[in-house]
Amino acid sequence: MDFTAFKMNVVETTGLAKDALHIYVGIGVYLLCLMVLRPIIRSQNLRSFVALIAVTSIALLGEYLDNRETIESLGLTGLSREQLTASIRDLINTCMLSYVLYALNTWTTFFHPTSKPTSLTKRHKKTDY
Repeated sequence: MDFTAFKMNVVETTGLAKDALHIYVGIGVYLLCLMVLRPIIRSQNLRSFVALIAVTSIALLGEYLDNRETIESLGLTGLSREQLTASIRDLINTCMLSYVLYALNTWTTFFHPTSKPTSLTKRHKKTDY
């Protein structure tokens, strides 16, 4: 199945616009990477950065597959202004929310805990059993 046919099938099945699907794919890949990498990478900042690289890579791969026929026959210079504009818009739609979440996590305390967790069953002495 051709990538364009697959993409149109997904648009028809879900009833969502292509721009909305780009947003959902971007945030879905970002959150899935964060969950999959959690046991592998302990550092939240590094895990977020790796997930951001994955989202950007998937977005670039999707745009290559969208324009594959033109790129293979004429090269990158064969893309029209409309195709380039649409590709840039799709890249922004796919990556923007992931970049915003990464920025909030890195440069603010929005996703950081406000206090350290404490045990509900606190023992004061070793003889308290």
